[in-house]
This record gives sequence, C-alpha cells and structure tokens, in this order.
Amino acid sequence: MRSTRDFLTGIITGVVIGILTAPRSGKETRDKLTEEANKRSGDLKDQWEKGVSQVKEGFEQAKTQVSQYTEKAKDQLNQYKDQAQASVNTNKENIKGQYNDKVDELADDAREGVDDAQSSFKVS
Repeated sequence: MRSTRDFLTGIITGVVIGILTAPRSGKETRDKLTEEANKRSGDLKDQWEKGVSQVKEGFEQAKTQVSQYTEKAKDQLNQYKDQAQASVNTNKENIKGQYNDKVDELADDAREGVDDAQSSFKVS
C-alpha cells in the first residue's frame, strides 16, 4: 500500500512541476492544473471502485465457500447421526432378544422345577 501511495505521489508531483514550469499564462496554467486534477481524481475514483469491487467479489466467494462447508458439515453430521441411530436400534434389538431368551430360559427352568415338584408329590 505504501509503495502505491509513493508512486501516485511521485506521478502527481511530476505533473504539477511539469505544468508549473511550462511557458503558459496564469489562466492557462490554472485551467491545466484543474484539468489534470480532475483527470487524476477520476483515475483514483476508478481505482477505488475497482478495489471495492474486488473486495466485494472476494467476500461473496468466501461467503459461498463458507456456505458450502456448512452444508458439507451438516451432511456429515446427519450421516453420523443416522449411523449412531442404526447402531442404537441394532443394539436395542440384540439386548431385547437376549432378554427374551433369558426370560424363556428362566420360564423353562421354572416349569421344569414345577414339573419336578409335581412328580415328587405324585410318587409319594
């Protein structure tokens, strides 16, 4: 930024010195200075607008990239959530099956115990 400012200062200084040392009348010199000042301010305004435009474009690109990364992160989060839910459901079914098997086993043992007890009473 400093080198650009120094460069512009040098150009403006050179133009002013050139105009002031030119063999013209005072009115012609003032008109020429006014014309050059208007031209240079127009150039600076154009450069400023170009810079602003570039900054806006960069901002829009960054905003688009952030939006893309956000969507990608949401998709991954949903994928992990779905995997976790599937794992919970699978484990839930496995535990439920193991519980039912154990209940059936205990019921069978209880029935055998009841049958054994009934057999014992019948023999006596």
